[in-house]
Amino acid sequence: MNVHIRIPGSLYTAAIEDLRRPHGFAFERVGFFSTSTAELGADRILVLLTKYHAVPDDHYLRDRSVGAMIGSDAIRAAMQRVLDERLGQIHVHLHEHPGEPRPSRIDLRDTPRVVRSLSSVGPKQTSGYMILSDDGAWAELALPGRGVPATATKITVPGFPFLFLR
Repeated sequence: MNVHIRIPGSLYTAAIEDLRRPHGFAFERVGFFSTSTAELGADRILVLLTKYHAVPDDHYLRDRSVGAMIGSDAIRAAMQRVLDERLGQIHVHLHEHPGEPRPSRIDLRDTPRVVRSLSSVGPKQTSGYMILSDDGAWAELALPGRGVPATATKITVPGFPFLFLR
């Protein structure tokens, strides 16, 4: 399956700037992208990221065992956006290094639970999680009507310069 994620340049810049901001106690930041999905043909899907949502500082929990732990308020806010806007949500955070990022053991353990919560309130929407790096990206998505998660095959940022993150 060919799954292409497209992030408008201004949205990508806003997300990176937010995710790089220091937090009072968390080692990294978390945000959410809103999604709109189009099926372009047999096994060709385009996921457009339409808005970025920063997680407010008071929605983080103190937990030194992870880079950032968001609480139920942050997850409920994302779930409410799915219901109100009828758009999916992608959980996103940043691994600050060059090259393609990969999910950590903690990412693989914890983030799919958030995605399941998002998908439960918006089964007809695309939700998932994404990891950005200095010059790359990785994402796994829960696509409507499909029982298994799909890894994005292409992630691009149109604009100048046009970026191919995956």
